[in-house]
Amino acid sequence: MLLVIVAHFNVPALLTHPIFANYPFHIFLGDLGVSQFLIISGAALMYTYGDEEHLDLKTFYWKRFKSIFPMFWLAFLFANTFIYIKNGGEPTVNAPLWTIVLSFFGIDSYAAAAGFLTFATTGEWFIGFIVIFYVLFPLLRYGVNKHPVLTAAIVIALYVATIALKPSFHTLPLELMPTSRLPELLFGMYFIKYISKSNLLMAIGSVIFLILQQIFGFIPDTLLTISLVGIAFFLVLARLANIVEFQPIKVVIGTISKYSYAIFLTHHVVIEQIFTVIKTSKYAQYAAGAYVLFAADCVVIFVLSLLLYEADGKMKQYVEKMFVKPEIALAKSGTKQN
Repeated sequence: MLLVIVAHFNVPALLTHPIFANYPFHIFLGDLGVSQFLIISGAALMYTYGDEEHLDLKTFYWKRFKSIFPMFWLAFLFANTFIYIKNGGEPTVNAPLWTIVLSFFGIDSYAAAAGFLTFATTGEWFIGFIVIFYVLFPLLRYGVNKHPVLTAAIVIALYVATIALKPSFHTLPLELMPTSRLPELLFGMYFIKYISKSNLLMAIGSVIFLILQQIFGFIPDTLLTISLVGIAFFLVLARLANIVEFQPIKVVIGTISKYSYAIFLTHHVVIEQIFTVIKTSKYAQYAAGAYVLFAADCVVIFVLSLLLYEADGKMKQYVEKMFVKPEIALAKSGTKQN
């Protein structure tokens, strides 16, 4: 999350003078952040559902629906309402009306990356991508559990074919295609199922690889670089997480993690809007001012994300009351009081 925020902060006006490294290990900082997001997503789902003998698809998809869409819809509504008023009643974008369906399903940014004109305002392309992953997860879970070698072989074959053939779909970049990111998702799943933790040898090997890649940039293909760097970076962080048991750090990381999805939904809009009201020319030249501006952005992002998180919880409770029978609601209320 932090990598993606920094990448998006650098892009609007500070691209020529980024305050943080914008291309570590010869890949875009945002690509590194997305890679971690995908690996962690695969690991988290496998950690939660990997050992269940039978995956209840109805319960699984309902939980995924509730975790993604209500908050996305609220963020979309709030962002577009604000921008609409700020623009003096002008629509934010003149997209075809039917494309609102893409926003409803959270794939508008993903479709926009493919060159379609949509109402995409909040969130990122990988939210739409992760929706696709959730749809495929039961099948991938079965493969990882029952046929791990065959599943890995199929995914790697699709990945290699994507690199070699470079298929095109409108303007969708190669690194946004599902077949190009499946290895990272699957690695997260395999990590939980068969590795469990990053040992010292893995971490040392990953550090050596990252150092060599930083110095020489010896991997010629961009997509391959993103995948290998992302996996190595994850293994280093996983090892660090095993040895860092400092309570204040754990509490801070826990808090940020709790609001991470809300932050994903709000940060891009916040950064864009702040850059429309602040003169950025001086920040591109003076690092101290840029760091202060970044800190201010983070404060606004976190406050709005906290409010969005709370609004999401209240909305879910409110809607639930509309469909829960009175006697069940009364029983729940009595249980809470007891």
